[in-house]
Amino acid sequence: MRNINALAEENLRIDAELLASLKQLGVIQTQYDLSRLCGMRESYYSSMRTKGYGMKLGSLAFLWTCLAKRSREVSEPRVGAVLSHAAGLVQQAMTQKCQLREHHLRTVAGH
Repeated sequence: MRNINALAEENLRIDAELLASLKQLGVIQTQYDLSRLCGMRESYYSSMRTKGYGMKLGSLAFLWTCLAKRSREVSEPRVGAVLSHAAGLVQQAMTQKCQLREHHLRTVAGH
């Protein structure tokens, strides 16, 4: 059971770091903005956190696609660069979550 709790905690940490980074970049202002950019209701992020789950990879993939598309469509280069960087952070979070899940599966299979 400890492995599952550690997995959930790490997923929540990844989400919290992503939220903070996107806020710092000015891409979002609140967790509700993050939820909406993921294509979900504004309560998505807080609901997932309350349940002890991390954001789903599908939601993050939607967010990545949205940010990447916006970065290509904006006319101001600085804004495009910020959005492109934000998309990279989302991609990094997805990679971390996949690696975390893979490690968890290997640990469980080893027992």
